[in-house]
Amino acid sequence: MRKHTTLGKHRFVFKGIIYNISHSTATLPDGRKKTFEFLHRVPTAVVLPFDAKRRLMVTKEYKELAKRKIWHLVVGKVEGGRTPMQAAQLELQQEAGYKAKKLKLFYRSPMHKHWPLYAFVATGLTPSKLPGDPGEDITTVPMTLAKAERLALTNKIADPVLAFLVARAAYLVRTKGWKALLGRPL
Repeated sequence: MRKHTTLGKHRFVFKGIIYNISHSTATLPDGRKKTFEFLHRVPTAVVLPFDAKRRLMVTKEYKELAKRKIWHLVVGKVEGGRTPMQAAQLELQQEAGYKAKKLKLFYRSPMHKHWPLYAFVATGLTPSKLPGDPGEDITTVPMTLAKAERLALTNKIADPVLAFLVARAAYLVRTKGWKALLGRPL
């Protein structure tokens, strides 16, 4: 008897703007067949931009589903042939109005081929606003990393992935210092 489940090819049953859904028929170790469903998301770039005072530039973004502005980070799709770093720089300019002199990969989703996520720390910010997506209503709010962490831990940053990234950054600074997060002192 085989010890592992063997997945077949993915057959996409839904293709959307951000999410796709596929089915894959698997052969279980005992020989039985079972269909699994997978949610795929387009690759995503997240930016944690820090100004010269080491304040995190958190965003407040209107979300139609919530019918209000919510705490958020700079986030966007990796598309149009861009690398994750190029997408991060573009989103930073569109959503926060800054260009980063330095982008450092801070986190990459481990073994998550169905939702590749790349989080960058941005420093050396200079004003550089590009037009955003139609209908976006985003305000940038500079705050200490400690305050952003409180927002994350009290569910004010409601997106669990973004809350995790803020908490991870704060933990790294607390345990290893700013150099570990930023790569060099500001």
